[in-house]
Amino acid sequence: MGKEEMEKLSVEVGHDRWLKYREEYDAASNLKKLDYPIQLDFELNSSCNMRCPMCPISAESPKGKGKKTWFDFEFYKEILEFSVQKGTKAIKLNYINEPLIRNDLIKFIDFAKKIGVLDIYFSTNGLLLNEQISEKLINSGLTRIQISIDATTQETYDKIRPGGDYNKIIKNVLNFINLKKKLNSNLPLVRVNFVKTEFNHKELNDFLILWKDKVDMIGIQEFVKPTKVKKNITGKREIRKKKFQCSFPFKQLVINNEKKILPCCTFWGEELELQELTKPQDLITAWNSK
Repeated sequence: MGKEEMEKLSVEVGHDRWLKYREEYDAASNLKKLDYPIQLDFELNSSCNMRCPMCPISAESPKGKGKKTWFDFEFYKEILEFSVQKGTKAIKLNYINEPLIRNDLIKFIDFAKKIGVLDIYFSTNGLLLNEQISEKLINSGLTRIQISIDATTQETYDKIRPGGDYNKIIKNVLNFINLKKKLNSNLPLVRVNFVKTEFNHKELNDFLILWKDKVDMIGIQEFVKPTKVKKNITGKREIRKKKFQCSFPFKQLVINNEKKILPCCTFWGEELELQELTKPQDLITAWNSK
């Protein structure tokens, strides 16, 4: 459930432009090297309002993670203007962080839409998805929103996402969907995510039943344990598929809040820093590096 719904975005952004974007994206998925990343991911803040045991942010001290670490809007504009001219057509507005902490997130979306980015999305835990921000997001040009929930009961949710409120999250997501209908908007597409761990795997079927007739997409993922996490939560430590090659570095680059360029959006990406970003042209060097 997802690809067919994604194609509906062609109606919103223009069929020919969308088709060309998806052709390039699919080529990159098949490990074809593009001249420039089709997607950029921006970590606009290095902070979160939860302390999930599987997340590296939970393993670090929150000290120094305040507004002084927020990504500068003017530098973001400079990077994006350069990148759109080079061929970037999609952006994700988070990495390992909660993007809704930034109360100025809408202007990042507005600018991307204004200069021609076709696909604008982010992942969130949904705790801050109140009615006010929901309406702004629906009217902003955001194409997709992904909400990580990972449970169907309060007990399981508390184990996976400490600091959250299961009932509040569910209410926020349902209110968001209803507000979209009220505003007669097809966008953003709503996806709910379920990352399987030893705590929640028995609730997967209930999760599918709960959301199948409510959202546009459901994402099911395997948990891969990152290096910094020491807490007692198990997951796959390596990919065991024969001849496996990750397609992410062929599609995108990640720019974290410290302006370091990373090759992919996984937890492991932060272990593979390519270089520091001081000017937009550095992205070309990083993209073509060994």
